[in-house]
Amino acid sequence: MQDLNIPLLIAALSVLVGLLCLGLWVTAQLRIGKAKKAGGAVGGESVTDLRGFARNQLLSAVVMFVLAAAIIAFS
Repeated sequence: MQDLNIPLLIAALSVLVGLLCLGLWVTAQLRIGKAKKAGGAVGGESVTDLRGFARNQLLSAVVMFVLAAAIIAFS
């Protein structure tokens, strides 16, 4: 337990959260494609709602990857 590197653990968790956000972005992109084919909305969500969600998830993924890189660089 004494050899546990806390900054590296936090960086790894940040990368995992970044990958989750990236996965949600890909899912939103796929749903946008389905919504365009369906003519406007899928599951009660409009293309505009999905684009906003996708933008936020991509931004979250970038922030988490940058955070992980900063933690690794400074540890």
